[in-house]
Amino acid sequence: MRQILVIALNTFREAIRNRIFASLVLFAVGMLAVTMAISAASLHEEVRLMKDVGLFLVSTFSAVLCIFVGASLVYKEIERKTIYTILPKPIHRWQFLVGKYLGVLSVMAVQTSVMSLALAAQFWLLEADFGLVMLQAVWLIFVEVVVVAALALLFSSFSTPFLSGMLTFGVFVIGRFADRLATLTLKAAPDQSQEALDRAAAFAHGVAWVAPDLSLYNVTSYAVYDTHLPEGFVLHATLAGGLYAVICLVVASILFSRRDFM
Repeated sequence: MRQILVIALNTFREAIRNRIFASLVLFAVGMLAVTMAISAASLHEEVRLMKDVGLFLVSTFSAVLCIFVGASLVYKEIERKTIYTILPKPIHRWQFLVGKYLGVLSVMAVQTSVMSLALAAQFWLLEADFGLVMLQAVWLIFVEVVVVAALALLFSSFSTPFLSGMLTFGVFVIGRFADRLATLTLKAAPDQSQEALDRAAAFAHGVAWVAPDLSLYNVTSYAVYDTHLPEGFVLHATLAGGLYAVICLVVASILFSRRDFM
């Protein structure tokens, strides 16, 4: 356990000191400030517009930053050859990966908190109630980050940062539309083959089954109209995200344990 915490702490420090990461966080907070200006120009819909755009920015920037940080997790250690001094020590490879993962999650927790506080400050300036549904929406955004970070770690365990980033981003986009892909039906025109479209729909269903259903973590419509989430929804979405992350970590550990660094 101590080895995992040490690696997590080092990963956290390294990411926080990264100037590019700091610049992206500041840019994201700046975009929230622009949201304040845009909502002020709306006709008595300031709060609803701020909820809609604000949650979109927090969610999107959190995912992008997570991919940016997570895609190069393992590769940096290999490139700088520090991994050759870490792995010979009394530490298992899965502990190394879990430590890296927890380090990224701690960084993303700080980033998500900063953006959420900036959004809450705008509500305070408008004398509006942030509300329970907004807090639940922010929590689900972080759960989505938990899943995206696990995917980034999985791909970074066997590929380059560029490929890891592209693969993670691709799965992220698919996950956002997983609910629609799972129920996709295609109707053939008179001059088209229905069999080919059925195969395409079956492929889409298979992709949706493998990819994480990230649509679970988009509850903006509930927040905008201040509607309570269904009972147990947050718990179900959290458990589903946690289970998917664990599966990704297990697969990443297996792949990483078989990787030869000699």
